[in-house]
Amino acid sequence: MLTSFGILFGFLFGFFLKRSHYCIAGGLRDITLEKNISGLISVLLIIFIQAGIFFSLIKLGIMPAADYPNYSLIAMIIGGFVFGIGAVASSGCISTALVKVGDGRITGLITMLSFIITVSSVNNGLLSNITAPLQNMTVHQDTMAQTLQPFAIYIILAILVITFIAMSSTLKKNKPSFNVPYNYTGLRNIIFERRLDTLWAAVIIGIVAGFAFLSNYLAHDYGGFSITGPLSSWLTFLTSNGMSISWGMYFTVGIVLGSFVCSLGNGEFKLQGSDGKTLFKAFIGGILMGFGAGLAKGCLVSNGLVYTAMFSIQGWIALVSIFFGITCSSLLMFQIIPSHHLSYTNR
Repeated sequence: MLTSFGILFGFLFGFFLKRSHYCIAGGLRDITLEKNISGLISVLLIIFIQAGIFFSLIKLGIMPAADYPNYSLIAMIIGGFVFGIGAVASSGCISTALVKVGDGRITGLITMLSFIITVSSVNNGLLSNITAPLQNMTVHQDTMAQTLQPFAIYIILAILVITFIAMSSTLKKNKPSFNVPYNYTGLRNIIFERRLDTLWAAVIIGIVAGFAFLSNYLAHDYGGFSITGPLSSWLTFLTSNGMSISWGMYFTVGIVLGSFVCSLGNGEFKLQGSDGKTLFKAFIGGILMGFGAGLAKGCLVSNGLVYTAMFSIQGWIALVSIFFGITCSSLLMFQIIPSHHLSYTNR
């Protein structure tokens, strides 16, 4: 019973991603491309609100301290970087792909399926011959959390104060000068349609993600939001017998359902195909993200949002690597290649 609560947390995550049109990878991309720091503020809000809840639960004795596995520096850097490239190619990370599945876009389905197949191949298939040696290189103990834990609450509070000040300033600067006319009234307008800034969505997601640790623990597991492992587990579940559905597996279904309900409520649900080029990019993006997430043992959500909130050094290394992957591929795709094309055609 408690295991199935994962679907509720996934529902809320998917609902508020869709409700605010928030793409985590897109926000990180815009830091460089558009000089817009809202994406950075959003990520910091999710991480440190979540961290405050996580370390408070440990401090209060409700949950035991986490056991941090060893990590490979090489695998984290390469895996994170490749994942970032894939997120740009598919126009969003794997969480965005699940949101797209929920609102009827075939590109999301293509990305999700290529991601699942690739992760499974990294874990147990042909690609493991490439990734396993990398995962056994430059292995280190993850001891940052143990070092910082006595000061964790003070660090979190200090960063949250600075982040909320930045959030307040950004909200004032981005306040719309006019009101967009709504299609609905009453409760439907409030729940599904009225403007929800991505920064407020990040606050809500951070709170939900923080209590996901408690829900996971009560379900006899340990961890928070997770997508990579649970998605590959669905493939195992469908192709073998005797495997039970985990909290994380329910969580991934919840993301799709949350997006579906939100898109129905605001009138945005539509079964939507795409052109061949976009579908191909979605397919390649899923492969790259699957390879990167399998190698780094986590995606932008699990490594970049959850492990960072747990003060895991591997999470921060992965997040920085994903950011550089997103930045380099975005500059190449949206600035360098287009500028060369223009200079060539103007000759």
